[in-house]
Amino acid sequence: MENKKGSIMFYAVNDQRTTAIKKGYSLRPYRLPTIDARELSMHVEMDSKIDHARVEYIMASVVKQVKEMVLNGHKVELGDLGVIGLSCQGTGSERKEDVTVKNNVKAVKFTFRPSVYLKDKMKQVEMTRVEPEAVSGRQLDANGAVLITDKEG
Repeated sequence: MENKKGSIMFYAVNDQRTTAIKKGYSLRPYRLPTIDARELSMHVEMDSKIDHARVEYIMASVVKQVKEMVLNGHKVELGDLGVIGLSCQGTGSERKEDVTVKNNVKAVKFTFRPSVYLKDKMKQVEMTRVEPEAVSGRQLDANGAVLITDKEG
C-alpha cells in the first residue's frame, strides 16, 4: 500500500559531541536502504508502464544534462521536487578591486532548494519514534516502508 503522505521513523541516540544538545540524547531519522537508479527506474516503470530500461536511460540522460547545466551556471528546477544550483563560500574584501576568485572563493557547493510543495508535504509527514532493533530485520514493502503484520496491530 502506497503512503503518499510519507512516514519517517526516528530513533534516540546519545550524542554528547554537540553543544546544541543540552541533555545528551537526540533523535535521528532511521534511514532505510538507499534506492539506486535501477530500483528507482523499476518503480517508475510500475507507475508509468514505460519499460524500466528506457526509464533508466532517460534518467541517466537527465542527470547528465542537469550536471552540465548546473556546472555552466544555470539553476535547474525539477518540478515539485525543487531547484538544483551552485553556491559559494568565501571571504570578502574591503575594496572591489581586491576581490578575486583565487583569493576570495573558498568553495563552490552543489545546492538543492526544496519546492514550496515539498516543504508543505514535509509538514504532513507522519513521524514516529522507534527502537532500531524493532525495525532491524523487518520486512519492507515495495515502497521501502516497514510492513506491519496483523499481530503487531
